[in-house]
Amino acid sequence: MNIIQLLGCGFLTLVVYLVLQEYKSNTAIFVVTAFGILVLVQSTEYLQQIIDTLLAVCVQAGVRIAYFTVILKMIGIAWLAEFLCQICRDAGSGALAVKLEFAAKISMLMMFFPILTELLHSIIAIL
Repeated sequence: MNIIQLLGCGFLTLVVYLVLQEYKSNTAIFVVTAFGILVLVQSTEYLQQIIDTLLAVCVQAGVRIAYFTVILKMIGIAWLAEFLCQICRDAGSGALAVKLEFAAKISMLMMFFPILTELLHSIIAIL
């Protein structure tokens, strides 16, 4: 699906959402969520191409693949958490969204912690 088709589906989703919101607000949220999942699925092919290119650059530059993997996982967590938090906000549960954001931040910090400690050890060794 190209971007024009995806934007058209997005506009159609908006119209359906606005109509359903007046009569069945619970169903309207599911329509928006389904469209969000469609966007995620359609984006995976492009994301895979980007990841493959960045991986090749990291290999050429001599960057440890473990660092690259951790960064990709952190980006994935951030994007998925943002997606889910926006759905929570659309559903009227801002408090749940805040808690999910906090959990995602803690998760990313824990993923980055080994890299941070290795970096600090390297700095200490240089000094």
